[in-house]
Amino acid sequence: MKLESFKGIIAATITPNNINTSDLDNYLSFLREKGVRGVFVLGTMGEGAKLSSERRKEVAEAYMRRASQDLLRIVHVGTTDQETAINLARHAEEISADATSAIVPYYYRYDAESLANFFSALGASSKLPLLVYNNPGRQGYQLSVSDIGKIFELVPAVRGIKDTSGDIDMITELQSSFGSSHLVACGGDHLLHYAFTIGVRAHVSSLASIYPELAVGIFRAVEMRDHREALRIQLAVNRVRRLLRAVGPDTASYRFALLLRGFDLGPPLPPTRSLREEEKELLTRGLQPINRLAEEVGKHG
Repeated sequence: MKLESFKGIIAATITPNNINTSDLDNYLSFLREKGVRGVFVLGTMGEGAKLSSERRKEVAEAYMRRASQDLLRIVHVGTTDQETAINLARHAEEISADATSAIVPYYYRYDAESLANFFSALGASSKLPLLVYNNPGRQGYQLSVSDIGKIFELVPAVRGIKDTSGDIDMITELQSSFGSSHLVACGGDHLLHYAFTIGVRAHVSSLASIYPELAVGIFRAVEMRDHREALRIQLAVNRVRRLLRAVGPDTASYRFALLLRGFDLGPPLPPTRSLREEEKELLTRGLQPINRLAEEVGKHG
């Protein structure tokens, strides 16, 4: 699928931590059947930053082999050093990904010109379109709209941005300034309703990796101008998002929630611990109404 024409929900997929490939096949079929139109592999939800380059390549290959051609398949190649990112970008092209994305290099703080150098080198390494990934909570510093505009201006290979700042002003300015020339994809599931309402074409959703019906339900409700329904689902998304973030370490709760939906992709990647029994019990009870809502929305979708 072409990046330029994309519209809809992209699931920020979970990385399998087992060897049962049938689980991944079933998982991808589930996402697609529930209306997801793209996958974002090895991002925050996919725990890519924990993995070696070789393991990242294995995961990317598994997803590219199994994800159907009618899904937009984006491989996240971002890391702290330019050489590794280039190597991963070249590999993504070799395995026929549709696009790559890279978080801005973290640990050190880079200005717009330095970031343009990074993305220029990355863009020159493959023919795939490239998305800047802005996630200040993970990278450790914020980009301004002017910084992003500078990167767009200096690096033609960059065809858009995944903005996970969670900042309403930021996504509004990005859509207003660049939505007609670049793909502006929002992250942060609390902004699903808002982003689609202001014309953002794509949302990279962590919750869509577990509850695709809810993310897709908001997208479809906005498309039909049924904002009452979109808001009803958004409020539920906000509740489940708070619950998953409150129980257990980062990503462990999401994997357990997916297990409750019938898909076992294994325990969290090391060194993250698995949930304790009391945490599992808390999530099992708390997620019951969300699971019912997802089934309800899915039936009407």
